[in-house]
Amino acid sequence: MVNNKYTKWFIATLTLFCVGLILLGGFTALIDPYFHYHAPLDFVKYELKNERYQNNGIVKHFDYDAIITGSSMTECFKPSELDKLFGVNSVKVPFSGGSYKEVNDNLKVAVEYNPDIKMVVRGLDYNRFFNGKDDVDYTDYPDYLYDDSVWNDAPYLFNKSILLTAVQNLHGYLATGSNFMSFDMYVNWSNYNTYGKEEVDKHYAREEIPIVEKKQPITEEEYARMDANIEQNITRLAAENPDIEFYLYFTPYSIYYFDYCNRNGELERQLQAEKYFIEKLLEYENIRLFSFYTEYDMICDLNNYKDIAHHRGEVNSRILEWMQAGEYELTADNYEEYCTREWDFYMNYEYDALFQ
Repeated sequence: MVNNKYTKWFIATLTLFCVGLILLGGFTALIDPYFHYHAPLDFVKYELKNERYQNNGIVKHFDYDAIITGSSMTECFKPSELDKLFGVNSVKVPFSGGSYKEVNDNLKVAVEYNPDIKMVVRGLDYNRFFNGKDDVDYTDYPDYLYDDSVWNDAPYLFNKSILLTAVQNLHGYLATGSNFMSFDMYVNWSNYNTYGKEEVDKHYAREEIPIVEKKQPITEEEYARMDANIEQNITRLAAENPDIEFYLYFTPYSIYYFDYCNRNGELERQLQAEKYFIEKLLEYENIRLFSFYTEYDMICDLNNYKDIAHHRGEVNSRILEWMQAGEYELTADNYEEYCTREWDFYMNYEYDALFQ
């Protein structure tokens, strides 16, 4: 009799526990704050704020025909401006600290899930020319969000933090009656930082040592590494998708970055690597390549920068306008002139004057 009583209690408790898990997991799956299972619901106010948890779901389930992507250098783009300039419906999926491979892996998912894509705006970080094809700086990935299996989704469905986010998403709609999401403000830090020489100096420790002797020319091994990186993480996708127009650009770092390269003996190699990238990318008809390093007033004006690389959002807006107008576009006819002008300017710049 006693055993029967405890058996019933155990079964009832287990049943309640399982029902509770199903309800909690079901609620998370229904609201789906990271868009793992479906597109946004009309009765939920989602927050866009977590790149590596949300970008995969965005490219799989949102309605769009254009993408803005890249590293943190692309976080301050406003898709609404791209939409207005080019007549598209775009999403923004940046990856702070993202390598060429990480960004391209997400683009491959986008192309697989969305046959309507006609335009990609992608920043190519200027300091990653010598990276290996499989280099990935960020390793703490929510792997369960990056596959189509439901068997490893427990960390998503039964996660307290994600559950609370789902509750907040639903409450946000009930409180405001709006489900508005702003890709313009998605991880957009432009208005939350200070810019100018004083701020950049805080982030740049220029050692008071003689300039390092210039390093050896680019080796055959390094050229092979660049070839592999370019082919795997940039040009293969363009070759496989000739109907998509890829607007690629080298992210415009400040004059301080060139001082850094100069003092470390890397400046000549950096410019040579850039030229090599240009020649490889211009082989593809559906790649339009832009570089703004001859826009010297912008590069040398530290009021545009918060550190040696990251520029304010107004620069992102200008980049889109230049792309639409075809300004600063590199072609087979003009890239050698561009490289010569760039070489003459940065190889002969009086960097010491910046710090006097």
